[in-house]
Amino acid sequence: MADIKERMHVSSSSSSSSSSSVSTMQMQIDGELWIVAEERAQEILNVIQPVYVSDRSRNEIINYLQTLVKGRLGLEVFNFGSVPLKTYLPDGDIDLTVLTPKDKEEDLAKAIRCTLEAEVGKSDFHVTDVQYIQAQVKVIKCRIRKIAVDISFNQMAGLSAFCFLEQVDQIFGRDHLFKRSIILIKAWCYYESRTLGANAGLISTYALAVLVLHIINISYSSLSGPLAVLFKFLDYYASFDWGNNCVTVFGPVLISSLPDMTEIEHREVVLNEKFVRECMEFYSFSTKAVEANGHIFPVRHFNIVDPLKHNNNLGRSVTQGNVQRLKHAFTLGARKLKDVLKLRGETVGWKLKKFFANSLERNGKGRRLDVEEPVTAFGTGRSELSELRGDFEGCFESLVYGKWFHGETQLLIPQGHDTSSWDIVNGQKKGFYWRSVNGASSLQNMKRSRGTDTYIPQMR
Repeated sequence: MADIKERMHVSSSSSSSSSSSVSTMQMQIDGELWIVAEERAQEILNVIQPVYVSDRSRNEIINYLQTLVKGRLGLEVFNFGSVPLKTYLPDGDIDLTVLTPKDKEEDLAKAIRCTLEAEVGKSDFHVTDVQYIQAQVKVIKCRIRKIAVDISFNQMAGLSAFCFLEQVDQIFGRDHLFKRSIILIKAWCYYESRTLGANAGLISTYALAVLVLHIINISYSSLSGPLAVLFKFLDYYASFDWGNNCVTVFGPVLISSLPDMTEIEHREVVLNEKFVRECMEFYSFSTKAVEANGHIFPVRHFNIVDPLKHNNNLGRSVTQGNVQRLKHAFTLGARKLKDVLKLRGETVGWKLKKFFANSLERNGKGRRLDVEEPVTAFGTGRSELSELRGDFEGCFESLVYGKWFHGETQLLIPQGHDTSSWDIVNGQKKGFYWRSVNGASSLQNMKRSRGTDTYIPQMR
């Protein structure tokens, strides 16, 4: 991820200053109060964000499943979603995807289910509740060490989304403003307002990340921190005209104008269209389904354009009845938070604690669902060690491998991406994999073994 801004086109017109806030101006709150409020918000974040011990616990589960499936069935397993992105909540699940030939998904899904069922009561990882969901997207669900695990098949879009969001976080910077904002807003949506969860007809986690991205992209220089992003998020989406507009990375777009993506009003943004277009070229995964659907955007009740695939509506999970529920929750949340931010001194901290009461009741008493040992409790003045930088290199290698596995003939690698440690092991598809070793062969080996063109673009 080094020199990332040199490899991708981003707007240079947006200021990086965070001394003022749109919310501050709207509510006539002085900057010093925002500093105090953001410090209290960070204390809350410290007990709900990923920490070293939770990362270790989740990585042990991932390594266990990768070794199990690879050893028994010879299949590659990749993790994606909030765990590698480092935006998961303590109650968050682990998302894995297995690479299989398209015509073998059903048989191999049953084989993995049987493999996991054989582990129940025998493994030190305490595998329980194994289920096989035979829907349009096949998923095997289970619990390992009390953490929910979803195993899907050939879900390359998840790896694409991770690469994109990780890169966005690096560009926004400011001590992972983007990721900390996602975690804080996700906590409010999940614990406080119960507005998160695609399976319940509500917002999916990827859709939430794009909604947060939209807020930061159009208001970057005026946001003091994650709490300011939360307030802007609630205030903005409470009054958003979901009936006529859809959300894009750059601004709202009239539904009636689709597939034209011209914003209703021009705004200065950090991430411009050229940057997103280049991300689409590098990270998107081609499928026949996409080609068949062309550029038609499926309009629903809650419309969010996927930055990496413009005919994918990330808000499709939200039911018509839940749109009003979401708007009501956002309106009420914005009003309560505004009242909190009008207070003075230590009262702000106490009221913020009450605003996140469920989050702290669940996670602030020295225990986390995803960690067996005790952790630092809220209000002690101390916090667990944490690192929010995700494994971009590893996930990007997994994405490129997945593209190769499914027959893409042209692989785009951003200039400056270090491929010197990629080792290509020749063999049949199911035995073909990368491993990171010193002095390994470079990406050109793929070209020789597969006979495909590997294009490294020249980017200004």
